[in-house]
Amino acid sequence: MLRSLPMVAALILVIAAGIVHGRWTQRWTVSHAIEEAAAKIDRLPTTLGDWQGEAFELDRKQLELAEIAGYVARRYTDRIQGDVVTILLVCGAPGPISVHTPDICYSGAGFEPIGAPREFSLPSEPSSPPAQFRNGLMVKTSTPVPAYLRILWSWSASGNWEAPQNPRLTFASKDVLYKLYVIREQTSADERAEADPSPRFLRLLLPELQQILFDHPAVKRESIGAERTPTATQGPLRARPAESLTNVLQAVNRSEVTI
Repeated sequence: MLRSLPMVAALILVIAAGIVHGRWTQRWTVSHAIEEAAAKIDRLPTTLGDWQGEAFELDRKQLELAEIAGYVARRYTDRIQGDVVTILLVCGAPGPISVHTPDICYSGAGFEPIGAPREFSLPSEPSSPPAQFRNGLMVKTSTPVPAYLRILWSWSASGNWEAPQNPRLTFASKDVLYKLYVIREQTSADERAEADPSPRFLRLLLPELQQILFDHPAVKRESIGAERTPTATQGPLRARPAESLTNVLQAVNRSEVTI
């Protein structure tokens, strides 16, 4: 009897691993949860306060390889201050969505990380935990002028945005997982933190994501800010910078690595 214990223990581990893998890949479930999550993503408004979004498409083949069920890729411009951020929000089964962090996938577009990602915490309502992000800086030196990208990324399965060390293990029991990238071009590696508009943008974006992804609203809202056309006091919509960041995201998608 004692001799059989190691074999029994090994079998239990194999079965457990199979169950977990099946759970990650949705092998045994016929659930509409992922399909519903992809439909919710499409509800994200193009106008968030003074920020106006412009969508762009990513390569369908690479999205399928990455097992991304739904996504939103947009460049948001602050119509008053002229700041620009790009977001990529994806959803799917936890296994594939929990992997492929920027320090891996952006290397396919010629970017390399500067140091290890840091932790970034965005305070929220008193009743909610702060949103946790990883904060990484990437550089591309193969161009005449070095190009810098500041990237914040996080995951959520229930409304709390988290950046655990092992997201695959943390979210293994969930049916659906969302991943959010907030990306911004920088002019140098030592740009002051106060100059980064990403926290200001996230304070508008995250409550909207909470409502459309996790609070199950009955009616789709077009915007959390009034749809306004620029007036004399607001000034015209400022010309956006060169579309290099869009090209980078598309290059990442066309590369052999996935998002």
